[in-house]
Amino acid sequence: MKQMIKSNPIPAILQWQIGKKLVTVINDSFFPASDDFFTNLPEGGVGTLLHDAFRPQPPVLTTNVFLIQSEDHPPILIDTGMGDKFAPSVNGRLLDALAFIDIQPDNIGIILLTHLHGDHFYGLVNAQGNKNFPNASVWISDTELAYWLDNENLNEQDRQNTADIRAALKSYEKLNAKDNEIVKGITPVPLPGHTPGQTGFLLYSEGEELLFCADVLNLPAIQTELPQVGFSTDVDYKLAVQTRIHILQDAANKRLLLAGPHFEFPCLYYVEKYQDRFRLIPKQWL
Repeated sequence: MKQMIKSNPIPAILQWQIGKKLVTVINDSFFPASDDFFTNLPEGGVGTLLHDAFRPQPPVLTTNVFLIQSEDHPPILIDTGMGDKFAPSVNGRLLDALAFIDIQPDNIGIILLTHLHGDHFYGLVNAQGNKNFPNASVWISDTELAYWLDNENLNEQDRQNTADIRAALKSYEKLNAKDNEIVKGITPVPLPGHTPGQTGFLLYSEGEELLFCADVLNLPAIQTELPQVGFSTDVDYKLAVQTRIHILQDAANKRLLLAGPHFEFPCLYYVEKYQDRFRLIPKQWL
């Protein structure tokens, strides 16, 4: 009997219990990159490092979205992925993944945006410009908003990004944090450099902690080995490197668990420091 193979594989989803909060990692999309995506590369590029790490050449960037569920707050998304902005060449799989775990778009109450590069906010709206999450309010740092919306010195590419930001955010209500917590157990953590207002989110519950560390690492296989390698969209390269090293060193010292939108699925890692480099150690899924 001939076996039927599904042409559309199920979404890549894994759920982690952090204290009393359920964190669902959703692999939204991936897209090919090249050495042109990076700055301050070693002589000869990154081919040898990718080969030694058993990673594809040219490099592939992966994008993840996080869903947080708790009795303390409505369902929360951290970022919204690629959406269908560049479909069919790059397809955001967030909505399919949510449906797979029986979460409807109108169940989402809060969206936390780490920063305003397109692969983190395109999924806010569909191809017609309508909200994908009709009942959600959006948190984004004031510094990040000001950089993109009140900056007369942006280049042409960034001005187009600003137009996309305005279109995506115009129908969403902005959420303002109370004190330092956005909701119970989730605190914003400034991570400037990649963009001026890039923000991570520290989740804490029942003595456990997880830092969603935004684009501190764009390609972990390279930037843990060579933290000085930058990304082409870094607004402030030197500050981005300083932030990356600080977060990785702090995570190593404190045994702090990290998750990032460009970490390799299933996305939760501890950090080990060796010499002047770092190594990501995956959390065991149980």
